[in-house]
Amino acid sequence: MHVDPALRALAADGVAQAEAQDRVLASRDGWQACEDVARILADCEAYAEGAALPECAALAELMAGRCAPGFVQGWIADMVRAWRAAPLAQLPFRHSYTNGTGVIHLHRTGRVTLALLLIEPRAAMRPVTITFTDCERREVVLAGEGAGMAYRFDGRVAPIARPLALSPGTTLACDVRHSRAVIALDTPLVVLRVSRDPVDPQTTREVEIASGRIVHRASASPAEGRAELAAALLGAMGRVDAAPVLARYARGACGKAGEGARWQALRIALALETATGFAALREIAGREVDPLACQAGALQRQLCTTYPQLANMVETHAS
Repeated sequence: MHVDPALRALAADGVAQAEAQDRVLASRDGWQACEDVARILADCEAYAEGAALPECAALAELMAGRCAPGFVQGWIADMVRAWRAAPLAQLPFRHSYTNGTGVIHLHRTGRVTLALLLIEPRAAMRPVTITFTDCERREVVLAGEGAGMAYRFDGRVAPIARPLALSPGTTLACDVRHSRAVIALDTPLVVLRVSRDPVDPQTTREVEIASGRIVHRASASPAEGRAELAAALLGAMGRVDAAPVLARYARGACGKAGEGARWQALRIALALETATGFAALREIAGREVDPLACQAGALQRQLCTTYPQLANMVETHAS
């Protein structure tokens, strides 16, 4: 394996490593201390503590697009100057790149993240499913041209879509009921985003655009993740005695249980003891206001078609 002589020399010189990293970190600190940047970062703190975005004047102005290009250009200029002097120093910002989409976190405080996104033309496509995440997101396009789609989903019908023209200055907003997709790009798209995670996030839902069918649920709550794991473990152990407990959890008897954890509990209850699980399924399907009602109703119909004895149970219960 070939190792560049510069890398070999740096690896053998701890003092040079520290000096290079200190130079880049000092540049980052200097950028954060700039008056205009400091106001925006202070507003990120207030936003993380629960302030509404309009109450954070500098941050709101940034995400409206008026000063966003200058803000990012200042960051690039300061950091590139440091990397030119120390090209082997580590990047002091969390970053990732996957399948044509890159993200770099310019600032993170509490529940709020200020990030820069790059979407390459090869990553743009018309989606079959769209994900709705319980996270407040505001975005402004800095560079690039293309087309997108905005989606709104209320949980009962297929997502409502409207076209988006993407160009510098375009602003976007997403939350648990609103999402967006980039479907075509003429040039790479550069986007500045501020996002705020909720204290108690609702379930993330991946939805089939054509039908509104929820194809996947995921909980952003560690507690609900543990509940899903526990339900799966009880199912793997064949604990039939746990079926009534899981059925009660699926019905929502345990307070603020999320959709994903409840659905997992319902599936395991059905697998462990069909009668107990099916009774819970019928009850959930009959609740108009339950977010799982539509999916539970579809599963009930599917099971009754496949297993006529279950349909008989429904008829007996109705009579």
